[in-house]
Amino acid sequence: MTGLFDLTSPLLSTLDQGLSPLLAPAWRVAVWGLVAACISMALYALLSPQGRLRHVKAGAEDARRALDSHEGSLGEAMPLIAAMLRRALAQLGLVLGPAVLASLPVLFVIVWMSGAFGHFIPSSLTAVPLSVEPQGLAARWIEPQQSGGTPAGDAAVRAAPEAPRALIEVIDAQERVVDSIAFSEPVTSVHKRHWWNLLIANPLGYLPAEGALERVEIALPRQEIIGLGPDWLRGWEVLFFTALVAASLAIKLVFRLV
Repeated sequence: MTGLFDLTSPLLSTLDQGLSPLLAPAWRVAVWGLVAACISMALYALLSPQGRLRHVKAGAEDARRALDSHEGSLGEAMPLIAAMLRRALAQLGLVLGPAVLASLPVLFVIVWMSGAFGHFIPSSLTAVPLSVEPQGLAARWIEPQQSGGTPAGDAAVRAAPEAPRALIEVIDAQERVVDSIAFSEPVTSVHKRHWWNLLIANPLGYLPAEGALERVEIALPRQEIIGLGPDWLRGWEVLFFTALVAASLAIKLVFRLV
């Protein structure tokens, strides 16, 4: 089942594949930051009452100047403080709804980016660490050349969206197979279904709700979009959000959005 914020992922993947022969991953990440900013700011400009916002903002500035120039007692300043707060809250009320709605396209892009540019599947998975919850269980890789594509034991393998790269076998202390998971996507965990999976689904599916197995963590390596700097700088996040914020501020200034 696809999550709400996964609905645009096939389209975004198709567009990104078209860009891949032309642009390196770092440039594509920056482009997606610019695209997300343009769509978000255009939606904000369309939904927000810019005329009313300018009027309210001008009133708030007048109230602030009146308070700044006041030289009387605190009691005499209270009406000025109240007027400034009313105008600030009025501006917030006009901005909040459009800002939340305008941020939704960014969420769609972020969810897709985390899968497309987050981690990658190495040529051999046997060196990728696996951890299991609860304690007392363990997990191991069964790659196709080892298994011939057939799961060991009686545990059923959940259907994968494409041919599995390998299987993850979860075993107990007696090495009995508790569960088998078909692995085909660069996903770092498999768990039981939670309410937030209505928004963001797990491509590998979910563990049985009634089973003892709670979670399998998969320590896949991260993609390095930028080849320099500390580890936290090399992923897609810093470059994407830098492009997003810079483009959003530029659009706001150029078009004088409130």
